[in-house]
Order: sequence, then C-alpha cells, then structure tokens
Amino acid sequence: MKLAVLLLLVALITVNADKQVPQCAIDLQNKLDSNTVCTQGDTDCIAALKSFKECLVGCAVQYPNNDKDASSCVSSQCTTSNSTVQTFKNDLLKCANSSFIVAFTMLFALIFLII
Repeated sequence: MKLAVLLLLVALITVNADKQVPQCAIDLQNKLDSNTVCTQGDTDCIAALKSFKECLVGCAVQYPNNDKDASSCVSSQCTTSNSTVQTFKNDLLKCANSSFIVAFTMLFALIFLII
C-alpha cells in the first residue's frame, strides 16, 4: 500500500513539476519528518498527533478524488484537545486552502508514507 502511495506521490510531483510546492507544505512536512510538532517527552501531544495522522489518512482514503471533501473531513472529524496538534491542524488546513490541489494531496501522501 505504501508503494502505491509513493507511486502516486511521484506521479503528482511529475504532473505538477511546473508548479512550485508551496513553502507551507514543505515546512509542515519538515516538522513531521523532524518530529518537531511536539516537544520531546510530551507524551500527550505525541499520542494526539498519532491519532490525528490516522484521521488524516482516513479522510484521504474516504475522499481520494475530492480534496475539498477531504479537507472538510479533516476539519470536522479530526478533532483534538491538544493545543499543539490543533495548531498544526489549523496550519495544515490553512496551507491546504491556500494551494489546494498540489499541497494537500502531497501532504496526505507524505503523511501516509510516514505512518
């Protein structure tokens, strides 16, 4: 399954090669890759982030061809009481809304590869 997502990501990058990936998408992915969304040792934040990632993947699977519905799903279904993860979620949605097609689809694919 991760291979399929990786191939999808490569296809998206190839198709959108002439469009630059928004800086916000790169920054958010770097935060995930470097594990800096939560501070080290904050187990509540880490658990909330894990749950949030699982919800993101669920929304992406539920709405694979409709980024707007996937974004609405994340907004309404991926709730968290952790303020750090909520801030990350808000940043993700703001980034998705600013450059919907490329950034959001790529973030979903990249997040799915991380899990």
